Amino acid sequence: MTREQAKANLVACGIEEPTEEQITNYLNQVNSAVKSEKDRADKYKTEADKAAALQKKLEDLNNQGLSEVEKANKATETANARIAELEKSLKNMTIQNKLSALGITGEDAIKFFDENGELNFDILGQILSTREKNAAAAKEAELAGNAGNPGGNGRNGENSDEKTEAERFATNYAKNTAENNKVANDAMASYLNQ
Repeated sequence: MTREQAKANLVACGIEEPTEEQITNYLNQVNSAVKSEKDRADKYKTEADKAAALQKKLEDLNNQGLSEVEKANKATETANARIAELEKSLKNMTIQNKLSALGITGEDAIKFFDENGELNFDILGQILSTREKNAAAAKEAELAGNAGNPGGNGRNGENSDEKTEAERFATNYAKNTAENNKVANDAMASYLNQ
């Protein structure tokens, strides 16, 4: 504010002829008030700038935190899928080990499972039925081989210790099949009771 403007303001306030000292005092008071208001405004501006910077940092942290949560959720989903896959594989391996103990391996063991990895009882029934038929046939063959020997002292007067390769195979096969059927039935009962 100029001295002329200050003088005009003093005249407007009712002082008809303001002195130079009154004008100087008036200007000092006005300048002091303006400086005080300017300092106060600068302080508020600085605080507002700090608040804006803090708000920006908070938004950045929130966005970063959200990204971390999304990453953690994705990792959890992947881990859960892998766990389900491993559990399915473990279940299949356990069943295959039991089947292997029963002498069911290879293609027969693979046929036991459907596309979901569940045990296919129809195939199990077919294989067990086939094994029982084979065991019965072997038993029949064994009994038929001994039919010509009513006294049990050998075949047609031959020494009973001498058996043909086919007779030994049939005997062993019948024993193994009978044992396997018992183990299969035990395993099946155990599996069904789980």
